[in-house]
Amino acid sequence: MEQHDSREMQDIKIAGLDVHLVYLRSRNEWTVVGTVASGTGDNKNKETITSGPWSSRDIAEEKALEQITALLGHNEDRSTSRVHNPGEQTDTPLPEQKPTV
Repeated sequence: MEQHDSREMQDIKIAGLDVHLVYLRSRNEWTVVGTVASGTGDNKNKETITSGPWSSRDIAEEKALEQITALLGHNEDRSTSRVHNPGEQTDTPLPEQKPTV
């Protein structure tokens, strides 16, 4: 097994989910291993990403968070959603739809 010069851990929440980050430094390169936990009980699910090696801890963390965000999807709030709900006022008019026969 590879020996690491340094190992740090951090627990954070992203979009309400538990995220566990492990920062590993070997020589002068950093790797971040992130685990995202969702669900409860029998429906608990964990996904793991690995980012690195990178030249700095900050870059490794940034790239890991980008991967985690991609795992979670690109959620948009209602004010920026492209979906138009019936009766909703928008700045952009919807195109006229012709009835189908």
